[in-house]
Amino acid sequence: MGSLIVRTLAFCRKELSSSARQPLKVLSLVLGPFIILAIFATGYDGTNKFDTALVVPDRQGISTNVADYASFSKETFNIVEVSTDQNAEINKLREGKLGAVIVVPGDALDQIYGGQSAQFPVYYRQLSPLQANYIEYSTYVYASEFDKVLLREALEAAKPPNEQLKTYTDQLNSSTAQLEKDMQSNNLVAAKADIARIQAVTALARQGTSSLIIPGNGKGNTQQSKLIAQQVSQGVVSNLNSRVAAVDTQVKAINDDLNNNDVYSSQQQQNLANLKDANNALITDTNKIANIPPAVLVSPVLSKAKNLVNTQVSFVNFYAPAVVILLLQHIGVTLAALSIVRDRMLGALEIFRVSPINPTEILVGKFLSYMILLMIVSGLLIAALHLLLGVPFIGDPLLAVGVIASSSFASIGLGFLIAGLSRTETQAVQWSMLLILASLFFTGFIVPLNQFNVVVRYFSYILPMTFGATNLQDVMLDNRWPDLFYLLMPLGLGVVYFIIGRFLYKRQFSIS
Repeated sequence: MGSLIVRTLAFCRKELSSSARQPLKVLSLVLGPFIILAIFATGYDGTNKFDTALVVPDRQGISTNVADYASFSKETFNIVEVSTDQNAEINKLREGKLGAVIVVPGDALDQIYGGQSAQFPVYYRQLSPLQANYIEYSTYVYASEFDKVLLREALEAAKPPNEQLKTYTDQLNSSTAQLEKDMQSNNLVAAKADIARIQAVTALARQGTSSLIIPGNGKGNTQQSKLIAQQVSQGVVSNLNSRVAAVDTQVKAINDDLNNNDVYSSQQQQNLANLKDANNALITDTNKIANIPPAVLVSPVLSKAKNLVNTQVSFVNFYAPAVVILLLQHIGVTLAALSIVRDRMLGALEIFRVSPINPTEILVGKFLSYMILLMIVSGLLIAALHLLLGVPFIGDPLLAVGVIASSSFASIGLGFLIAGLSRTETQAVQWSMLLILASLFFTGFIVPLNQFNVVVRYFSYILPMTFGATNLQDVMLDNRWPDLFYLLMPLGLGVVYFIIGRFLYKRQFSIS
């Protein structure tokens, strides 16, 4: 047993000594990825703007000065030209001088009053589907902004029922004041005329409450409308109707006493006081509605997203842990594969056959050395990212060590498997490069896994990076415990890869 351990550790020492004699090689493993990330961190500004030409109608009063459109969809479309020549701008787009062309049609009003939505064409040339989707979404956003502007100006220029209802309440207030004067002077005829005016106004106010332009006051019967819209509108309209009913009640009481020739008794004075209170309550609620700005009527609901992660990270910070795992996977696979292939090509395998050592001891020794090397490289790289580039590390370092060890274990095992399938170093390198490509596309590094179908997702589970990248991001950036399945799965994969790799290596080892 002791000799088995000694022989295994001898191979571990051999591989570590080989790496120690090449310090520049180890340094390059850390420095190379760090420099790439540093360049990315300093050069990436997060903007995604497209130089855009705005084509406007050729008529008097329409400006072609770029400065006048500085605030136009500035998050995506950077207006660099304003022109009336659509064909000229489209040609510039085809030549690659522009990123997009937005056309404001001259017959937009005709389209709207013809019963159709006005079409604002947006032309662009993008091979990237991600960029194309981003532009498509941005066109929806800017069209929505046009909708809001048109509706807001229409509400500001018109006199909607909200304003009419406020006019009615003002008339009620003035008519009540006149009623009080006529009752104080015992002018029964004038008082009855005042009552008639007040009743007419309250009838109009009651009709106006059903046609108010307020958020949610419609006939929609969708689940969305039931969530909040109906609650808002029904509450407001019901409250206003009760206020109008209270005014009606007091007017009726005063009118009944006037019909009994009671003009200004103590009871009538109390009725007047109650009428004033009812008027004031109606005026207060009406003013709340009438004072809603048109901009709020157009956009009564605004979404406010709140990210519940423990730290807000940039693109650089988000991708840094994934790059670390990608690097470790590539190093583990390459070192393990090339080491065995090189032993076979240099004739070391013949020496091992006649020595008192078996394939398992060789592989375990190599495995231990590469695990130590990968842990050192990952520690140095993460320290450099955290201290020099400011990548957050708010989780438990021991959990990060567990994630890295799990991913490294699977990567080295995968390297042994590739070594068994490769006959030359060139083949081993080719397999390693294919693994990098697969890791970039099918592990969530570029495109989230939930955007793939189930078959591709199962394929991604054979790659160690699929599990390690997500877990290391959770630990480093969000202070979360790693997913247990994602932590154990690489260990299971590593065991499977190691067993298959040992079988293939043993066959080569036994060949005389």
